[in-house]
Amino acid sequence: MIKPDEGALLETMSNVLKSRDLAVILDMSPDAVNDLARRGIIKGYKSGNQWRFRRKDVEKFLGKGQKKMAPPG
Repeated sequence: MIKPDEGALLETMSNVLKSRDLAVILDMSPDAVNDLARRGIIKGYKSGNQWRFRRKDVEKFLGKGQKKMAPPG
């Protein structure tokens, strides 16, 4: 679910986020973000030995969480 402050953070971020940047948005550790990427829960790619995340993929991931929390109907 996207919190109001998450949306504001996403708006100010570049199109490619590092694990540390995404960790701030998701309020979790960079290691936890990397684990989500390794498990394929959030789409990312490796640049050298660092995970990177496209902004559109992060927005899609956050939107999925919001849909799961929405009441039926």
